[in-house]
Amino acid sequence: MPLIVAAVDGSEQSRRALIWALRYTAGRDASVQAVMAVNTENLDEQDRRARLDEAERIVSGMVVKAVVACPRPPTVTREVVEGDPSGVLVDATHRAELIVFGSHRVSSIGNPALSTVSLACIRMGTCPVRVIPAGAPEPARCGDLVPT
Repeated sequence: MPLIVAAVDGSEQSRRALIWALRYTAGRDASVQAVMAVNTENLDEQDRRARLDEAERIVSGMVVKAVVACPRPPTVTREVVEGDPSGVLVDATHRAELIVFGSHRVSSIGNPALSTVSLACIRMGTCPVRVIPAGAPEPARCGDLVPT
């Protein structure tokens, strides 16, 4: 079954990317995985555990809220991975059909600005990368997106 990875970080933009991924897979034999990378370098064990627990809460909450927005959601899993976000998400491209990011801003010429993480996936990843522009209209319901 094809896998669509949505890179999430708790932001509104990553929520939009997750919803886009759910709507993209609606009616297809595909699943979605919400992936959050957590850099725990130089943290003591207590702070490391607290950061990972918080990441789990964020991802779980995002998935629950996004699934509610989709009447017939695909299979959705979540994963919190310790490590550098660029490396974690480049690794995710090796198992994904597509990876989806939310753009955190728009450049001065009106294009979505790409983060260093999404650029790393474009340069070193093995699957297509989709960046959802900030402020892009959301489809009215699941199934309104047609795979291109």
